[in-house]
Amino acid sequence: MIDFLFLDKNLCYSCKENEIIAHFLCKDCLKKLDYVANKFLIDKYNAHAVYFYNESMKNLIADYKFNRNTSLSKVFASIIYDYARINNLFDCNYILPSPSSIATLNNRGFDHIKMITNHFINKVPCEYLYDFKKIKNTQAQHNLGKEDRAYNLIDAFSFNQDLTGKSVLLIDDLITTGNTAMEIIKVLEKSNIKEVTVLSITSERRVN
Repeated sequence: MIDFLFLDKNLCYSCKENEIIAHFLCKDCLKKLDYVANKFLIDKYNAHAVYFYNESMKNLIADYKFNRNTSLSKVFASIIYDYARINNLFDCNYILPSPSSIATLNNRGFDHIKMITNHFINKVPCEYLYDFKKIKNTQAQHNLGKEDRAYNLIDAFSFNQDLTGKSVLLIDDLITTGNTAMEIIKVLEKSNIKEVTVLSITSERRVN
């Protein structure tokens, strides 16, 4: 795993050319992202997506996850933290970074969502929800059709604690159909969860 380093820490973490203005990105790179602040429902629970999944966001996430440009975790952490703080989403008991399977973690070399949330977990009043695991090595959701996406995630997650009266903020990088979040929510509901809120960096859906 390579953590990209810059001689000038004031340079954009994406283009590495221009001065940072927000979220460790320069003005030009920020302009390429489509800020939507979408709010919608997944099942009966509130979900939020900060940006639309346009080509620039797709490339940024791919650079992070597949090229292992782990410095971009600071970009995504800044985006998530600012949005959640402004919208009071940290008013919860637990934060759950959407988990990856052991096979995915071994192949990628790092937990890409947990790396993001690690940047701000000590700044918020909630704590990690431990022992929630992905026990099935599924295919990437965005590569599958609608029916296959739902089938792909059946029995993919496991958790065995009592969450009666508790609330969870589920954090992910991308919402497509929402099937991943729904499968995680099903497991949390079996533990008597009171409330789940979903927060994603980006989404393929656009809410006007």
